[in-house]
Amino acid sequence: MKKITIIGATGTLGLPITKQLTKKGVQVKAVVRDIKKAKEILPSTVEIVYGDVAEKDSLKTALTGSETIYLNLNTTNWDENASFQPEREGIMNVIDISKELGINHIMQIVGIDSSHPEFAVKGMEYKTNRIRKPGMEYLKNSGINYTYFHCSVFLDSLPTFIQGEDFGIIGHHQYPVFFTNTTDLADTIHNAIGNDKVYNRAFTVQGQEGISFPEAAQRFVNIYNPSIQVSEYPMETIKHIGLPSKEYEDFMEHMLTYVEQLKEEQVSQPTWDLLGKPKLTIEEFTKSLI
Repeated sequence: MKKITIIGATGTLGLPITKQLTKKGVQVKAVVRDIKKAKEILPSTVEIVYGDVAEKDSLKTALTGSETIYLNLNTTNWDENASFQPEREGIMNVIDISKELGINHIMQIVGIDSSHPEFAVKGMEYKTNRIRKPGMEYLKNSGINYTYFHCSVFLDSLPTFIQGEDFGIIGHHQYPVFFTNTTDLADTIHNAIGNDKVYNRAFTVQGQEGISFPEAAQRFVNIYNPSIQVSEYPMETIKHIGLPSKEYEDFMEHMLTYVEQLKEEQVSQPTWDLLGKPKLTIEEFTKSLI
């Protein structure tokens, strides 16, 4: 039986990935900070243990007995002067404890921007990489086998753009995006568990079809709810939609501005050759959400 320990199993992407892996018969251990919440939303077959990437002692207990770890953390700011960032110091803590415990393999999800900066046609830097890259380099230099999955935009995020009967796209998005999804990524992760051919390598994770954000949105709502109207708004709209904090507003504006000028090319053939092709179209994945 395949086994994996997931840090970030209750997150927006981590949760559906965890569910898909358990459906495939993978024995999953979830390292979480909120045991009660995790028990409410994770499958009953998942082993749930307490652990916080800010607390090495908790990680030592939580990670004992693990062989393969999958990191599904997230960065929403680029404050390099912060004393702690989950994708920097947090990941370094995981790596330190993993070395101590003799863990064999760590996999991590990151963005396609960090492997293909040339896709940014205006030369933009995705600023959260200022936080993410030190952690990535720390893992590469640790001696632990690593695998990075550099992912395109997730179809899973599309429902978050819906307010009432309006699918609001902020910015002018014209370039192709090779949208991926958590079901296909879970297949990729499943095929990487215990596979020494993925050690110390990076893989791009994209869908098979490159289409613009507006086209993807229209095809999504055609299945999800045909009464929803797709609308495009200027970037400054983001300042008036009531996001929970100025920090998050700044992050969303930066992220959408970056995606606006991201012109992907299909570069995932090496991933498909080793770990399998993505299976779901936009329509097929949308049906799985209904």
